[in-house]
Amino acid sequence: MFLLLGSNTLFFQAISYPLKSMTPKSEKKASDAIVVASAGVHGSGAPTPGSTLRAHTAGKLYLEGQAPLVIITGGVTKPYFPPVNIKGMAIILQGMGVPSHDIIIENRSADTYSNGVETSKILNRLELKSVLLVSHDYHLFRLVSVFKKLGIESYAFSANQSYPKTSIPWWRYFDWANFNRIQTIFHEYFGLLSYKFSGLI
Repeated sequence: MFLLLGSNTLFFQAISYPLKSMTPKSEKKASDAIVVASAGVHGSGAPTPGSTLRAHTAGKLYLEGQAPLVIITGGVTKPYFPPVNIKGMAIILQGMGVPSHDIIIENRSADTYSNGVETSKILNRLELKSVLLVSHDYHLFRLVSVFKKLGIESYAFSANQSYPKTSIPWWRYFDWANFNRIQTIFHEYFGLLSYKFSGLI
């Protein structure tokens, strides 16, 4: 029974729906900086698909003129120090045509709240007021809430909002990849509750 539920796409969609329903509306809002949150690293040091998608989305927003600067935040994870996934995201941005002098790497933070704290230090130093936050839809509510709690004018843009909405073939209703997706969703629920009760959002 556990295997059937854990691999079931409909079950994943059901448990993630309340979280995704809280996602702020994605908007291409001209801002002082684009802030993109890291989504991890492979054992090889290469960015995960999530980090890659977020970097690509941030790069597109920069090239469209939404902000003159991209700040990559997060990624202090063992055993990688300094966090190689952050460097990988910068390489993706540069490959898309974002100049290196318009990319800032924030690599001191280890979670969503410290993403906000460490990024706010950079914003204050550069006298920047507004940010366009890039992450996955399930993470954006907590990310935006943290930045707004810190007094930063914040707008959201979902890295996966451009996924095409297509019907799922019957043989894809059971997908082992859903185990990892469900784990991610529960992690986000736990993060939201802990941040709420601790007054971080």
